[in-house]
Amino acid sequence: MRRKIKDRVTRREFMRSIPAFLAAASVASCSRSEPPKKPGFKPPNVLFIFADQLRADICGAYGDARFKNIRTPHLDRLAGQGVTFTNALSTAPKCTPFRGMLMTGKYPTHSGLVVNFVHASPRQNPDCIAHIYARNDYETAFIGKWHLAAGGWKNPGHTESPDIADNFVPPGPARLGFQYWAANNFHVDFNDYWYFRDEDTRIYSEKYETDSQIDQAIEYMESRKDSDKPFFLMVAPHPPHPPFRSTHTPAGYLEEVTHDPVWTPNVPEEEKEKHRERLRCYLAMCKNLDDGIGRLLEFLDESGLSRNTIVVFTSDHGEMHGSHGRYNKKVPFAESVDIPLFMRWPGVIPAGIKVDDLYTPMDHLPTLSSLCGLSIPDGIDGVDLSAAVMNRAGRSVRNEVLMGTYVSGYNTFTSGAPFLEWRGVHTGRWTYFRWLRRPERAEAAEELYDNEADPYQMTNLVASADHSERLDSLRNKLTVLLAKAHDDFLPGTAYADWYDADRNLIRTALGPVPK
Repeated sequence: MRRKIKDRVTRREFMRSIPAFLAAASVASCSRSEPPKKPGFKPPNVLFIFADQLRADICGAYGDARFKNIRTPHLDRLAGQGVTFTNALSTAPKCTPFRGMLMTGKYPTHSGLVVNFVHASPRQNPDCIAHIYARNDYETAFIGKWHLAAGGWKNPGHTESPDIADNFVPPGPARLGFQYWAANNFHVDFNDYWYFRDEDTRIYSEKYETDSQIDQAIEYMESRKDSDKPFFLMVAPHPPHPPFRSTHTPAGYLEEVTHDPVWTPNVPEEEKEKHRERLRCYLAMCKNLDDGIGRLLEFLDESGLSRNTIVVFTSDHGEMHGSHGRYNKKVPFAESVDIPLFMRWPGVIPAGIKVDDLYTPMDHLPTLSSLCGLSIPDGIDGVDLSAAVMNRAGRSVRNEVLMGTYVSGYNTFTSGAPFLEWRGVHTGRWTYFRWLRRPERAEAAEELYDNEADPYQMTNLVASADHSERLDSLRNKLTVLLAKAHDDFLPGTAYADWYDADRNLIRTALGPVPK
Protein backbone atom coordinates (compact mmCIF):
# COMPACT_ATOMS: atom_id res chain seq x y z
CA MET A 1 0.00 0.00 0.00
CA ARG A 2 1.42 3.36 -0.96
CA ARG A 3 1.43 6.02 1.72
CA LYS A 4 0.93 9.71 1.04
CA ILE A 5 3.69 12.21 1.67
CA LYS A 6 3.01 15.86 1.43
CA ASP A 7 5.08 18.39 -0.34
CA ARG A 8 -2.67 -2.04 -49.93
CA VAL A 9 -2.99 -2.89 -53.85
CA THR A 10 -1.62 -5.12 -51.02
CA ARG A 11 0.76 -3.27 -48.84
CA ARG A 12 3.63 -5.54 -49.89
CA GLU A 13 2.98 -4.87 -53.55
CA PHE A 14 2.62 -1.18 -52.80
CA MET A 15 6.00 -1.04 -51.09
CA ARG A 16 7.72 -3.06 -53.84
CA SER A 17 6.52 -0.55 -56.42
CA ILE A 18 8.77 2.23 -55.14
CA PRO A 19 10.83 3.75 -57.94
CA ALA A 20 14.45 3.71 -56.85
CA PHE A 21 15.14 7.20 -58.09
CA LEU A 22 12.51 8.66 -55.76
CA ALA A 23 14.33 7.38 -52.71
CA ALA A 24 17.31 9.51 -53.60
CA ALA A 25 15.23 12.57 -54.46
CA SER A 26 12.71 12.61 -51.61
CA VAL A 27 14.73 14.85 -49.34
CA ALA A 28 17.15 17.56 -50.31
CA SER A 29 20.57 17.37 -48.73
CA CYS A 30 20.27 17.63 -44.95
CA SER A 31 23.90 17.45 -43.86
CA ARG A 32 24.63 17.91 -40.18
CA SER A 33 26.15 21.14 -38.99
CA GLU A 34 29.46 21.03 -37.17
CA PRO A 35 29.09 21.60 -33.42
CA PRO A 36 29.76 25.27 -32.63
CA LYS A 37 32.96 24.62 -30.67
CA LYS A 38 35.21 27.67 -30.69
CA PRO A 39 37.94 28.80 -28.31
CA GLY A 40 36.29 29.50 -24.99
CA PHE A 41 33.06 27.67 -25.91
CA LYS A 42 31.16 26.81 -22.75
CA PRO A 43 28.51 24.13 -23.14
CA PRO A 44 25.12 25.71 -22.49
CA ASN A 45 22.46 24.51 -20.11
CA VAL A 46 19.28 23.28 -21.77
CA LEU A 47 15.78 23.86 -20.39
CA PHE A 48 13.33 21.92 -22.56
CA ILE A 49 9.63 22.45 -21.77
CA PHE A 50 6.90 20.55 -23.56
CA ALA A 51 3.23 20.87 -22.72
CA ASP A 52 0.61 18.24 -23.53
CA GLN A 53 -2.06 19.00 -26.14
CA LEU A 54 -1.21 22.69 -26.67
CA ARG A 55 -1.96 23.65 -30.27
CA ALA A 56 0.15 26.28 -31.97
CA ASP A 57 -2.56 28.81 -32.65
CA ILE A 58 -3.23 29.34 -28.95
CA CYS A 59 0.04 31.28 -28.85
CA GLY A 60 -0.18 34.91 -29.90
CA ALA A 61 3.36 34.73 -31.26
CA TYR A 62 2.02 32.91 -34.30
CA GLY A 63 0.37 36.14 -35.37
CA ASP A 64 -2.62 34.68 -37.18
CA ALA A 65 -3.77 32.80 -34.07
CA ARG A 66 -7.17 31.32 -34.80
CA PHE A 67 -8.33 31.19 -31.19
CA LYS A 68 -8.12 34.85 -30.13
CA ASN A 69 -9.49 34.09 -26.68
CA ILE A 70 -6.55 34.53 -24.31
CA ARG A 71 -3.28 36.40 -24.30
CA THR A 72 0.02 34.52 -23.95
CA PRO A 73 2.45 37.35 -23.12
CA HIS A 74 5.18 35.14 -21.66
CA LEU A 75 5.31 32.70 -24.55
CA ASP A 76 5.19 35.69 -26.88
CA ARG A 77 8.15 37.18 -25.03
CA LEU A 78 10.07 33.91 -25.41
CA ALA A 79 9.33 33.94 -29.13
CA GLY A 80 10.45 37.55 -29.45
CA GLN A 81 13.79 36.72 -27.83
CA GLY A 82 14.55 33.76 -30.09
CA VAL A 83 13.38 31.77 -33.09
CA THR A 84 9.84 30.63 -33.88
CA PHE A 85 9.33 27.62 -36.15
CA THR A 86 6.16 28.15 -38.19
CA ASN A 87 6.17 24.56 -39.48
CA ALA A 88 6.76 22.63 -36.27
CA LEU A 89 4.77 19.41 -36.55
CA SER A 90 3.72 16.57 -34.29
CA THR A 91 4.25 13.93 -36.94
CA ALA A 92 2.64 11.21 -34.78
CA PRO A 93 0.12 13.22 -32.73
CA LYS A 94 -0.23 11.07 -29.64
CA CYS A 95 1.55 11.12 -26.28
CA THR A 96 3.93 8.14 -26.30
CA PRO A 97 4.80 8.19 -30.03
CA PHE A 98 5.75 11.88 -29.70
CA ARG A 99 7.85 11.20 -26.61
CA GLY A 100 9.48 8.27 -28.34
CA MET A 101 10.53 10.46 -31.26
CA LEU A 102 11.74 13.17 -28.90
CA MET A 103 13.87 10.83 -26.81
CA THR A 104 15.26 8.60 -29.58
CA GLY A 105 15.37 10.79 -32.70
CA LYS A 106 13.76 7.88 -34.58
CA TYR A 107 10.56 7.10 -36.44
CA PRO A 108 8.03 5.26 -34.24
CA THR A 109 8.47 2.21 -36.47
CA HIS A 110 12.20 2.25 -35.67
CA SER A 111 11.97 2.99 -31.93
CA GLY A 112 8.97 0.68 -31.55
CA LEU A 113 6.96 3.30 -29.64
CA VAL A 114 3.72 3.35 -31.63
CA VAL A 115 1.09 3.25 -28.85
CA ASN A 116 0.58 4.62 -25.33
CA PHE A 117 1.46 2.68 -22.18
CA VAL A 118 4.40 0.60 -23.36
CA HIS A 119 7.90 0.34 -21.94
CA ALA A 120 10.55 2.21 -23.89
CA SER A 121 13.38 -0.26 -24.35
CA PRO A 122 16.90 0.89 -23.41
CA ARG A 123 18.25 -2.08 -25.38
CA GLN A 124 16.55 -0.95 -28.56
CA ASN A 125 17.19 2.74 -27.90
CA PRO A 126 20.58 3.10 -26.12
CA ASP A 127 21.32 6.59 -27.45
CA CYS A 128 18.38 8.62 -26.15
CA ILE A 129 18.76 12.35 -25.75
CA ALA A 130 19.49 12.24 -22.01
CA HIS A 131 22.04 9.45 -22.51
CA ILE A 132 23.95 11.73 -24.86
CA TYR A 133 24.00 14.62 -22.41
CA ALA A 134 24.87 12.43 -19.41
CA ARG A 135 27.81 10.92 -21.29
CA ASN A 136 29.05 14.44 -21.98
CA ASP A 137 29.19 15.41 -18.30
CA TYR A 138 25.78 17.08 -18.13
CA GLU A 139 23.47 16.69 -15.15
CA THR A 140 20.16 15.40 -16.52
CA ALA A 141 16.72 15.85 -14.98
CA PHE A 142 13.09 15.09 -15.78
CA ILE A 143 10.07 16.74 -14.14
CA GLY A 144 6.43 16.00 -15.00
CA LYS A 145 4.54 13.49 -17.12
CA TRP A 146 6.72 10.66 -18.46
CA HIS A 147 4.32 8.35 -20.37
CA LEU A 148 7.08 6.04 -21.58
CA ALA A 149 6.18 3.11 -19.33
CA ALA A 150 3.37 0.56 -19.35
CA GLY A 151 1.83 1.57 -16.02
CA GLY A 152 -1.21 -0.49 -15.07
CA TRP A 153 -1.59 -1.79 -18.61
CA LYS A 154 0.99 -4.46 -17.86
CA ASN A 155 -1.26 -5.81 -15.09
CA PRO A 156 -4.96 -5.29 -15.89
CA GLY A 157 -6.03 -7.00 -12.64
CA HIS A 158 -5.39 -3.80 -10.68
CA THR A 159 -8.27 -2.30 -8.71
CA GLU A 160 -7.19 1.18 -9.81
CA SER A 161 -7.68 2.50 -13.29
CA PRO A 162 -4.96 1.03 -15.53
CA ASP A 163 -4.11 4.62 -16.46
CA ILE A 164 -3.04 5.38 -12.90
CA ALA A 165 -1.77 2.16 -11.36
CA ASP A 166 1.94 1.27 -11.34
CA ASN A 167 3.02 4.81 -12.10
CA PHE A 168 6.46 4.50 -10.56
CA VAL A 169 9.44 4.37 -12.95
CA PRO A 170 12.41 3.03 -10.96
CA PRO A 171 15.89 4.53 -11.14
CA GLY A 172 18.05 2.93 -13.78
CA PRO A 173 17.68 2.05 -17.46
CA ALA A 174 13.92 2.69 -17.61
CA ARG A 175 14.56 6.42 -17.10
CA LEU A 176 16.51 6.58 -20.38
CA GLY A 177 19.47 8.54 -19.05
CA PHE A 178 17.73 10.95 -16.67
CA GLN A 179 19.38 11.19 -13.24
CA TYR A 180 17.22 13.60 -11.21
CA TRP A 181 13.55 12.59 -11.18
CA ALA A 182 10.31 14.24 -10.02
CA ALA A 183 7.78 12.59 -12.30
CA ASN A 184 4.82 10.27 -12.80
CA ASN A 185 4.04 8.05 -15.76
CA PHE A 186 0.43 9.20 -16.16
CA HIS A 187 -2.44 10.54 -14.11
CA VAL A 188 -4.93 13.40 -14.39
CA ASP A 189 -5.15 14.50 -10.75
CA PHE A 190 -4.20 18.02 -11.73
CA ASN A 191 -5.59 19.62 -8.56
CA ASP A 192 -4.32 16.83 -6.29
CA TYR A 193 -0.96 16.49 -7.97
CA TRP A 194 1.38 13.66 -7.02
CA TYR A 195 4.68 12.38 -8.32
CA PHE A 196 7.61 10.13 -7.45
CA ARG A 197 11.28 10.59 -6.81
CA ASP A 198 13.47 7.52 -6.29
CA GLU A 199 11.12 5.45 -4.13
CA ASP A 200 7.76 3.91 -4.94
CA THR A 201 5.93 6.37 -2.69
CA ARG A 202 3.58 9.06 -3.92
CA ILE A 203 4.53 12.59 -2.97
CA TYR A 204 1.56 14.95 -2.94
CA SER A 205 1.65 18.65 -3.71
CA GLU A 206 -0.65 21.36 -2.38
CA LYS A 207 -0.55 23.20 -5.71
CA TYR A 208 -1.94 22.72 -9.20
CA GLU A 209 0.16 20.34 -11.30
CA THR A 210 1.75 22.92 -13.61
CA ASP A 211 2.47 25.30 -10.72
CA SER A 212 4.13 22.47 -8.80
CA GLN A 213 6.35 21.52 -11.73
CA ILE A 214 7.42 25.11 -12.35
CA ASP A 215 8.39 25.33 -8.66
CA GLN A 216 10.35 22.08 -8.97
CA ALA A 217 12.15 23.31 -12.09
CA ILE A 218 13.14 26.57 -10.41
CA GLU A 219 14.32 24.68 -7.31
CA TYR A 220 16.38 22.32 -9.46
CA MET A 221 18.02 25.12 -11.48
CA GLU A 222 18.69 27.15 -8.32
CA SER A 223 20.58 24.19 -6.87
CA ARG A 224 22.69 23.89 -10.04
CA LYS A 225 23.39 27.51 -10.88
CA ASP A 226 26.88 27.43 -9.31
CA SER A 227 27.72 23.92 -10.52
CA ASP A 228 30.73 23.29 -12.73
CA LYS A 229 28.53 21.00 -14.82
CA PRO A 230 25.81 22.19 -17.21
CA PHE A 231 22.30 20.77 -16.87
CA PHE A 232 19.83 19.27 -19.30
CA LEU A 233 16.36 19.66 -17.76
CA MET A 234 13.08 18.53 -19.30
CA VAL A 235 9.81 19.82 -17.84
CA ALA A 236 6.62 18.13 -19.08
CA PRO A 237 3.34 19.52 -17.68
CA HIS A 238 0.25 17.43 -18.37
CA PRO A 239 -2.25 20.31 -18.74
CA PRO A 240 -3.79 21.50 -21.05
CA HIS A 241 -4.92 17.87 -21.41
CA PRO A 242 -8.37 16.34 -20.84
CA PRO A 243 -10.46 16.16 -18.77
CA PHE A 244 -11.54 19.68 -19.65
CA ARG A 245 -13.68 20.21 -16.56
CA SER A 246 -13.84 22.95 -13.96
CA THR A 247 -12.63 20.41 -11.38
CA HIS A 248 -9.38 20.07 -13.34
CA THR A 249 -8.64 23.75 -13.98
CA PRO A 250 -6.32 25.87 -11.81
CA ALA A 251 -8.06 28.03 -9.20
CA GLY A 252 -9.03 31.48 -10.44
CA TYR A 253 -8.22 30.96 -14.11
CA LEU A 254 -11.61 29.93 -15.44
CA GLU A 255 -12.97 33.30 -14.30
CA GLU A 256 -10.45 35.01 -16.59
CA VAL A 257 -11.74 33.22 -19.72
CA THR A 258 -14.51 34.68 -21.86
CA HIS A 259 -17.94 33.03 -21.80
CA ASP A 260 -18.22 33.69 -25.54
CA PRO A 261 -15.09 32.18 -27.08
CA VAL A 262 -14.08 32.64 -30.69
CA TRP A 263 -14.38 29.48 -32.80
CA THR A 264 -12.63 28.71 -36.05
CA PRO A 265 -14.68 28.54 -39.29
CA ASN A 266 -14.25 24.77 -39.52
CA VAL A 267 -16.18 24.14 -36.28
CA PRO A 268 -19.81 23.20 -37.08
CA GLU A 269 -22.41 25.37 -35.36
CA GLU A 270 -23.96 22.43 -33.52
CA GLU A 271 -20.63 21.72 -31.80
CA LYS A 272 -20.13 25.16 -30.29
CA GLU A 273 -22.68 25.33 -27.51
CA LYS A 274 -22.26 21.65 -26.73
CA HIS A 275 -18.57 22.07 -25.99
CA ARG A 276 -18.28 25.71 -24.92
CA GLU A 277 -17.29 24.93 -21.33
CA ARG A 278 -14.82 22.30 -22.51
CA LEU A 279 -13.00 24.95 -24.54
CA ARG A 280 -13.11 27.45 -21.67
CA CYS A 281 -11.46 24.95 -19.33
CA TYR A 282 -8.77 24.27 -21.92
CA LEU A 283 -8.08 28.00 -22.26
CA ALA A 284 -7.85 28.37 -18.47
CA MET A 285 -5.20 25.64 -18.41
CA CYS A 286 -3.32 27.37 -21.25
CA LYS A 287 -3.35 30.70 -19.44
CA ASN A 288 -1.93 29.05 -16.32
CA LEU A 289 0.80 27.41 -18.41
CA ASP A 290 1.75 30.77 -19.92
CA ASP A 291 2.07 32.28 -16.45
CA GLY A 292 4.33 29.37 -15.47
CA ILE A 293 6.59 30.09 -18.43
CA GLY A 294 6.76 33.67 -17.23
CA ARG A 295 8.01 32.52 -13.82
CA LEU A 296 10.69 30.36 -15.44
CA LEU A 297 11.92 33.20 -17.64
CA GLU A 298 11.98 35.58 -14.68
CA PHE A 299 14.06 33.13 -12.65
CA LEU A 300 16.52 32.60 -15.48
CA ASP A 301 17.00 36.34 -15.87
CA GLU A 302 17.33 37.10 -12.15
CA SER A 303 19.70 34.18 -11.51
CA GLY A 304 21.97 35.02 -14.43
CA LEU A 305 21.36 31.61 -16.01
CA SER A 306 19.72 33.15 -19.09
CA ARG A 307 23.08 34.07 -20.57
CA ASN A 308 24.09 30.47 -21.25
CA THR A 309 20.84 28.50 -21.23
CA ILE A 310 19.02 27.30 -24.32
CA VAL A 311 15.28 27.44 -23.65
CA VAL A 312 13.03 25.29 -25.84
CA PHE A 313 9.24 25.35 -25.61
CA THR A 314 6.98 23.04 -27.59
CA SER A 315 4.05 20.61 -27.25
CA ASP A 316 3.47 16.94 -28.01
CA HIS A 317 0.42 17.56 -30.24
CA GLY A 318 -2.63 19.78 -30.58
CA GLU A 319 -6.35 19.50 -29.87
CA MET A 320 -9.18 19.63 -32.41
CA HIS A 321 -11.81 21.38 -30.22
CA GLY A 322 -14.64 20.78 -32.67
CA SER A 323 -12.79 21.52 -35.91
CA HIS A 324 -14.26 19.22 -38.59
CA GLY A 325 -16.59 17.98 -35.84
CA ARG A 326 -13.68 16.26 -34.06
CA TYR A 327 -12.13 16.37 -30.60
CA ASN A 328 -8.80 15.37 -29.09
CA LYS A 329 -5.84 14.52 -31.35
CA LYS A 330 -4.57 11.62 -33.51
CA VAL A 331 -5.82 13.03 -36.82
CA PRO A 332 -3.92 14.68 -39.71
CA PHE A 333 -5.58 18.10 -39.51
CA ALA A 334 -3.73 21.29 -38.58
CA GLU A 335 -5.34 21.66 -35.16
CA SER A 336 -3.93 18.24 -34.20
CA VAL A 337 -0.45 18.32 -35.79
CA ASP A 338 0.56 22.02 -35.70
CA ILE A 339 2.50 22.67 -32.49
CA PRO A 340 4.38 25.66 -31.09
CA LEU A 341 8.17 25.66 -31.11
CA PHE A 342 10.30 28.49 -29.72
CA MET A 343 14.06 28.42 -29.00
CA ARG A 344 16.06 31.08 -27.16
CA TRP A 345 19.78 31.41 -26.43
CA PRO A 346 20.62 35.09 -25.81
CA GLY A 347 23.44 36.39 -27.93
CA VAL A 348 23.66 33.19 -29.98
CA ILE A 349 20.24 32.43 -31.50
CA PRO A 350 18.98 35.51 -33.39
CA ALA A 351 16.09 37.23 -31.62
CA GLY A 352 12.60 37.69 -33.02
CA ILE A 353 12.95 35.61 -36.18
CA LYS A 354 10.55 33.16 -37.79
CA VAL A 355 11.69 30.28 -39.98
CA ASP A 356 9.52 27.97 -42.04
CA ASP A 357 11.77 24.87 -42.09
CA LEU A 358 9.85 21.67 -41.41
CA TYR A 359 10.65 20.56 -37.86
CA THR A 360 9.65 17.16 -36.44
CA PRO A 361 10.00 15.74 -32.90
CA MET A 362 12.87 13.55 -34.15
CA ASP A 363 14.92 16.65 -34.94
CA HIS A 364 15.39 17.81 -31.35
CA LEU A 365 18.03 15.20 -30.54
CA PRO A 366 20.44 16.06 -33.39
CA THR A 367 19.67 19.79 -33.38
CA LEU A 368 20.24 20.35 -29.66
CA SER A 369 23.26 18.05 -29.66
CA SER A 370 24.79 20.15 -32.41
CA LEU A 371 24.01 23.45 -30.69
CA CYS A 372 25.69 22.15 -27.52
CA GLY A 373 28.78 20.89 -29.33
CA LEU A 374 27.97 17.20 -28.80
CA SER A 375 28.43 14.43 -31.31
CA ILE A 376 25.29 13.10 -32.96
CA PRO A 377 24.95 9.31 -32.79
CA ASP A 378 24.47 7.17 -35.85
CA GLY A 379 21.21 5.41 -36.59
CA ILE A 380 18.78 8.25 -35.98
CA ASP A 381 16.16 9.56 -38.39
CA GLY A 382 16.01 13.17 -37.23
CA VAL A 383 17.78 16.00 -39.01
CA ASP A 384 20.22 18.51 -37.52
CA LEU A 385 18.40 21.82 -37.95
CA SER A 386 20.83 23.95 -35.95
CA ALA A 387 21.53 26.01 -39.08
CA ALA A 388 17.82 26.80 -39.29
CA VAL A 389 17.77 27.71 -35.59
CA MET A 390 20.60 30.15 -36.32
CA ASN A 391 18.80 31.33 -39.49
CA ARG A 392 21.90 30.76 -41.59
CA ALA A 393 21.63 31.42 -45.30
CA GLY A 394 22.26 28.54 -47.67
CA ARG A 395 21.22 25.85 -45.20
CA SER A 396 19.94 22.48 -46.35
CA VAL A 397 16.22 22.13 -46.91
CA ARG A 398 13.96 19.17 -46.22
CA ASN A 399 11.00 19.31 -48.59
CA GLU A 400 8.55 16.93 -46.91
CA VAL A 401 8.03 14.86 -43.78
CA LEU A 402 6.12 11.67 -42.97
CA MET A 403 3.17 11.78 -40.57
CA GLY A 404 0.84 9.11 -39.27
CA THR A 405 -0.81 7.15 -36.49
CA TYR A 406 -0.31 3.45 -36.03
CA VAL A 407 -3.24 2.19 -33.95
CA SER A 408 -6.83 3.38 -33.95
CA GLY A 409 -7.15 3.63 -30.16
CA TYR A 410 -5.03 5.49 -27.67
CA ASN A 411 -3.69 2.59 -25.64
CA THR A 412 -4.76 -0.60 -27.43
CA PHE A 413 -3.80 -2.44 -30.61
CA THR A 414 -7.04 -1.81 -32.45
CA SER A 415 -7.92 -0.91 -36.02
CA GLY A 416 -10.66 1.18 -37.60
CA ALA A 417 -12.24 2.76 -34.51
CA PRO A 418 -12.57 5.12 -32.79
CA PHE A 419 -9.95 6.76 -35.03
CA LEU A 420 -8.86 5.56 -38.44
CA GLU A 421 -5.17 4.83 -38.90
CA TRP A 422 -3.56 7.05 -41.52
CA ARG A 423 -0.26 8.07 -43.09
CA GLY A 424 0.50 11.36 -44.78
CA VAL A 425 2.99 13.85 -46.16
CA HIS A 426 3.39 17.45 -45.01
CA THR A 427 5.39 19.88 -47.14
CA GLY A 428 4.54 23.07 -45.31
CA ARG A 429 2.12 24.31 -47.92
CA TRP A 430 0.52 20.96 -48.73
CA THR A 431 -0.97 18.28 -46.51
CA TYR A 432 -1.77 14.93 -48.11
CA PHE A 433 -2.91 11.84 -46.21
CA ARG A 434 -4.51 8.47 -46.76
CA TRP A 435 -6.79 6.61 -44.34
CA LEU A 436 -5.95 2.93 -43.90
CA ARG A 437 -9.52 1.72 -44.02
CA ARG A 438 -12.76 3.62 -44.38
CA PRO A 439 -15.95 2.38 -42.74
CA GLU A 440 -19.18 4.10 -43.70
CA ARG A 441 -18.04 7.48 -42.46
CA ALA A 442 -17.63 10.91 -43.97
CA GLU A 443 -13.90 10.67 -44.67
CA ALA A 444 -12.66 10.33 -48.20
CA ALA A 445 -10.05 7.61 -48.73
CA GLU A 446 -7.48 10.34 -49.45
CA GLU A 447 -7.37 14.04 -48.63
CA LEU A 448 -5.29 16.91 -49.99
CA TYR A 449 -5.23 20.46 -48.64
CA ASP A 450 -3.54 23.70 -49.65
CA ASN A 451 -2.57 25.11 -46.26
CA GLU A 452 -1.85 28.58 -47.65
CA ALA A 453 -5.05 29.11 -49.62
CA ASP A 454 -7.19 27.05 -47.24
CA PRO A 455 -5.69 27.29 -43.72
CA TYR A 456 -8.77 25.72 -42.12
CA GLN A 457 -8.54 22.73 -44.50
CA MET A 458 -12.17 22.90 -45.58
CA THR A 459 -11.74 21.93 -49.26
CA ASN A 460 -10.40 18.49 -50.13
CA LEU A 461 -8.60 18.84 -53.48
CA VAL A 462 -8.17 15.13 -54.23
CA ALA A 463 -10.86 15.20 -56.94
CA SER A 464 -9.64 18.46 -58.49
CA ALA A 465 -8.25 18.05 -62.01
CA ASP A 466 -6.06 21.10 -61.38
CA HIS A 467 -4.17 19.19 -58.72
CA SER A 468 -3.86 15.74 -60.28
CA GLU A 469 -0.11 16.04 -60.92
CA ARG A 470 0.53 17.33 -57.44
CA LEU A 471 -1.53 14.50 -56.01
CA ASP A 472 0.50 11.92 -57.92
CA SER A 473 3.72 13.55 -56.71
CA LEU A 474 2.61 13.46 -53.10
CA ARG A 475 1.51 9.83 -53.42
CA ASN A 476 4.99 9.00 -54.65
CA LYS A 477 6.59 10.99 -51.83
CA LEU A 478 4.51 9.06 -49.30
CA THR A 479 5.69 5.79 -50.84
CA VAL A 480 9.31 6.86 -50.48
CA LEU A 481 8.92 8.09 -46.92
CA LEU A 482 7.16 4.92 -45.84
CA ALA A 483 10.01 2.86 -47.26
CA LYS A 484 12.57 4.98 -45.42
CA ALA A 485 10.70 4.36 -42.16
CA HIS A 486 10.27 0.62 -42.93
CA ASP A 487 6.57 1.28 -42.54
CA ASP A 488 4.26 -1.23 -44.26
CA PHE A 489 1.17 0.85 -43.30
CA LEU A 490 -0.18 -2.02 -41.21
CA PRO A 491 -3.47 -2.10 -39.31
CA GLY A 492 -3.20 -1.35 -35.62
CA THR A 493 -3.81 -4.97 -34.66
CA ALA A 494 -0.49 -5.96 -36.26
CA TYR A 495 1.56 -4.07 -33.68
CA ALA A 496 0.45 -6.25 -30.76
CA ASP A 497 3.19 -8.68 -31.82
CA TRP A 498 5.81 -6.01 -31.09
CA TYR A 499 5.28 -6.34 -27.33
CA ASP A 500 5.13 -9.11 -24.75
CA ALA A 501 2.34 -9.57 -22.19
CA ASP A 502 3.86 -6.92 -19.91
CA ARG A 503 4.15 -4.46 -22.79
CA ASN A 504 7.90 -4.72 -23.06
CA LEU A 505 9.14 -4.02 -26.58
CA ILE A 506 10.37 -7.21 -28.25
CA ARG A 507 10.55 -6.17 -31.91
CA THR A 508 10.27 -3.19 -34.26
CA ALA A 509 10.01 -2.79 -38.01
CA LEU A 510 13.77 -3.44 -38.07
CA GLY A 511 13.44 -6.84 -36.39
CA PRO A 512 13.74 -8.37 -32.89
CA VAL A 513 15.01 -6.19 -30.05
CA PRO A 514 18.41 -7.39 -28.76
CA LYS A 515 18.19 -9.28 -25.47
